Amino acid sequence: MTDLGAVPILPPSPTPMPPGVVRKHAMKLLDGYSGIVQCDGYAVYKKLTDSRRPGGPVTLAFCWSHWRRKFYDIAKDGPAPIASEALQRIAALYAIEAKVRGRSAEVRQAVRQAESKPRVEALKTWLEAELARVSAKSVIAGAIRYGLNHWDGLVRFLEDGRIELDTNAVERAMRPIALSRRNALFAGHDEGAANWACLASLIETCKLSGVDPQAYLTDVLTKLVNLWPAARLDELMPWAWAQAQKDIGRWAQAQKDIGRSAA
Repeated sequence: MTDLGAVPILPPSPTPMPPGVVRKHAMKLLDGYSGIVQCDGYAVYKKLTDSRRPGGPVTLAFCWSHWRRKFYDIAKDGPAPIASEALQRIAALYAIEAKVRGRSAEVRQAVRQAESKPRVEALKTWLEAELARVSAKSVIAGAIRYGLNHWDGLVRFLEDGRIELDTNAVERAMRPIALSRRNALFAGHDEGAANWACLASLIETCKLSGVDPQAYLTDVLTKLVNLWPAARLDELMPWAWAQAQKDIGRWAQAQKDIGRSAA
């Protein structure tokens, strides 16, 4: 899970894992959380909206990129006027997002309300009209229904400037793990795979925290070998370690300044 502007983003559905395993980890990861989660339309994530879960239901914000991909796959195979127009309309939303990227949540929401919302409403009206014209069993009908069935979650970005239009940020963060999966074949069993997952999570968390993973692991492993207190393990988390390094840097600079003043 990635946290961007206080909105957790779940990675794309990990289809190679058994559904029961995916459900268990998704529920455990967000146990007690009841805010907004950005994800794709994988059925397991929808279990998080159960009002009976600990902490209450989660609000899902769905990914436009996953929906857009369905139209792209249709259009790439030849003339497909409906899919092509859908791609153009979605591209217009991404163009608006490009203008407000990096701005505050309040600014993003205001621009989305003024510019994106009318386009989104027009898109829905157009899609519903096109769906009535095409065969219910056609591929394009399936793509349209996917969006309409997930509409509430897709348009949630209009009301909250913290929400992204898609989950591409977390997909980019996961790419190194996907590229190195062959190197992880040595895991051999569930415990080995779990240990590899912990290391991969630490490394990616280092990147998100602006920490050099090699420097971090070298320092932390050295501390653990030298009997770092178990009660202070939280201090070795990447974000805490990064803050500690900044504090050390400031202290060292202060000592230098004192030395110059004394001279």
